[in-house]
Amino acid sequence: MVTDDGSQARQLVVKRLRGALAGLERAGRQPNRREAYYFCQAMEHLQADRLPESEEALSNAQHVRPLPPDLAAKPEGNRPPTVQQLRRALDKLAAA
Repeated sequence: MVTDDGSQARQLVVKRLRGALAGLERAGRQPNRREAYYFCQAMEHLQADRLPESEEALSNAQHVRPLPPDLAAKPEGNRPPTVQQLRRALDKLAAA
């Protein structure tokens, strides 16, 4: 069970993710492969209530940190999700 403090922290992470996605929309672009990977990681951690890890992944997305070496060489990650797809996934997580 998430406490009120945990709930507030979760909402802050959701707000930061929404803000980052809105920034991409304002820039008129879709996330690149690195950003998309870390946005997805942030949402996976958020779903598991691992808020510090979610924050770290979001920071990695915002700083466009390199992908982990084992993932960088895999071609299947070359079609990252769109902002709209990421927003829909985040909306589902936030409603849960």
